[in-house]
Amino acid sequence: MPIRPPIHRAVGRREKRERDHDYQRKRDPVARAFYRSKRWQTERAAFLHDHPLCAECDQHGVIRPASVVDHIDPHGGDEAVFWDRNRWQALCASCHGKKTASHDGGFGNAPR
Repeated sequence: MPIRPPIHRAVGRREKRERDHDYQRKRDPVARAFYRSKRWQTERAAFLHDHPLCAECDQHGVIRPASVVDHIDPHGGDEAVFWDRNRWQALCASCHGKKTASHDGGFGNAPR
């Protein structure tokens, strides 16, 4: 049986699995509990049923289905703010990624 040659990785480079594990450990455990709850799954599905199109794309005249329920303002673990449907918006994954990166400091951006 042939032997697989070693994979070259730059010094300090870690595998995606290790990076994802570190990210999950650093996330707020209260927020993680909210997003894993049965109530959130039900509310999310109902909200996406009521708002099937991406709100951000719709502002630019593009019709794209929404797949993510986004909190317009960060809830910071506050349960009342978390469940307030007036603070939610339906976004596609692309728009949600852009918003999260720009507001939360992703891709080298400063957090707002």
